[in-house]
Amino acid sequence: MVILPAVCALAIWIVQGGWTWIWSEIKGPSGVTVHSSGVGGCVPSYLDSSLEEAKAKERETPETDLVRDQGVPVYVGEKPPADMVLTLQAKTSQAVVVTGLRIKILSSKPLPESGVMISPDGCGGPMIPRKFVIGLTKSPVSVDPVAPDSGELVDFPLKVADSDPEELELHLAPGDRDVRFTVAVEWVADGEGGSTVLDNDGKGYRVMGKPDLPVYAPKDLY
Repeated sequence: MVILPAVCALAIWIVQGGWTWIWSEIKGPSGVTVHSSGVGGCVPSYLDSSLEEAKAKERETPETDLVRDQGVPVYVGEKPPADMVLTLQAKTSQAVVVTGLRIKILSSKPLPESGVMISPDGCGGPMIPRKFVIGLTKSPVSVDPVAPDSGELVDFPLKVADSDPEELELHLAPGDRDVRFTVAVEWVADGEGGSTVLDNDGKGYRVMGKPDLPVYAPKDLY
């Protein structure tokens, strides 16, 4: 006699919403996984130090790449731009619709008046068809597709799957500011919306316009 009410209660729980929870546990999480190596590009890098200080730091830690690890990419108003490449992949076999990007500005400061810039050491990389210009000085931040050299202009929405990832190349336009920002990839899966945020472990990503500072070649650090 005690078991019957419990069975009835379980049945009511399943009908009222428990089944949704059970099914979500069976099928696994939906959404989009986003990977990025951060801001880069074939552009100069800013170091918050003098050339002599940078050379001393390079001698102290020769196993590290000072420019890559501590340098801030500088947009010089020419091609190629400072950029950020995103790789998007669905978490399950079901296709997910990526509806857009949302950029949040964490800080926007005047360009630094001290330090040095190091010119890029070699360029090159894969051609990515889906490119967007990110206007970091606009409010709200603009995300505009870039017309390819050939083919049609590609904009959101777009579909991704676990077996069919997509790469996006974000061309960062900071104007004459020193900007930190985060990127949220917005998507829809199973009729439900969500977002995947890249925030560089809470620090945000950083890019700046071209300060009026001396530019040195990588060999000058050694």
